Amino acid sequence: MSTAQELLHKASDGGVADADATIAIMMFRGEIEPFDPVAAAKRLEKAINNRSDRGIAFHLRNLLYGMYGYEQNIDLVKQTLEEILSQGEDPYWCALMGDLLTAEGKIVESQQWYEKAVAGGENSAYADLAVARGINDDYSFRDYEAYNGTLMEGNDAMDPMCMYYFVLDKIESYYNIDPEDTQARDEYREMIIDALEQNIGWCNPMSMELLGDIYREGKIDIPVDPVKAWGNYVKGSEFMQTSCFEKMYDMLHTNEIQLGRMSNEEAMDFCMINGARLHNARLLVATVEAYRHGRLTRFAREIEMFHIPAYDAIEDDEPLDEDEDIDDDGRFDAWA
Repeated sequence: MSTAQELLHKASDGGVADADATIAIMMFRGEIEPFDPVAAAKRLEKAINNRSDRGIAFHLRNLLYGMYGYEQNIDLVKQTLEEILSQGEDPYWCALMGDLLTAEGKIVESQQWYEKAVAGGENSAYADLAVARGINDDYSFRDYEAYNGTLMEGNDAMDPMCMYYFVLDKIESYYNIDPEDTQARDEYREMIIDALEQNIGWCNPMSMELLGDIYREGKIDIPVDPVKAWGNYVKGSEFMQTSCFEKMYDMLHTNEIQLGRMSNEEAMDFCMINGARLHNARLLVATVEAYRHGRLTRFAREIEMFHIPAYDAIEDDEPLDEDEDIDDDGRFDAWA
């Protein structure tokens, strides 16, 4: 058990409800061994019964998006949020109400709730507010200036998702620069990399993944560098960014990277089991099929109890091909 986990358990023993919620979340994500989502659910229930905001929010997000084995239930989330907000419009819950409306396809309507969240100091709502201010319910732009201006406000407030969206926009703009204007492209490329590295410093796993993609695919005219790509995917995986585990798995499977300290097969096993724990469809399939071929035996209890039933529940009986492009329909996707 790590020092952090020991401290969390001491806090839990002392009656700190948010400590129970944090432990439960780590258990759901497979960060605490042995992997046991049933025990995680019991720990989360304890946190919720003791009025842990962190636990309640995690529970509601799982219901909202159908994550971690939850059945999606938007109506229950709405009812619960309305009850909470009737007692006072706390910015944290205002942001979650905005998320609910966005999930219902009511992007424009969500703006009022994100406005309240940001006004109350919930800086993590800036990126969602930018979308609500600038994009229609059909995801077409209605006000790019409002969108971009809000991203700039969020950057100033150190919201990592604002910087991430900003960089995505700049990558697209890079290809509009005249290829003959090498100086302009060089300066733009440097700006993109600097912004991503800054955002990585703000612990944004999506930026870690994006920088990995840039080095893996040679985007924005950067030479392909599998080692740098791998390093950034590893950083993202440390934040349980599910797609980073999948891309690491792919790099190992295609021999894009060779590891010195362990075999590629051992590293693939690591990626598979972590991806399965995070409900990634492709890695779940890979985990079960590898187990049936004699691998991952030290995780036998976990695979038999949790992953094989999930595998059997997949409606498509045809297993995903190892080289098939990622096409997760969201049922097994772990939202960040």
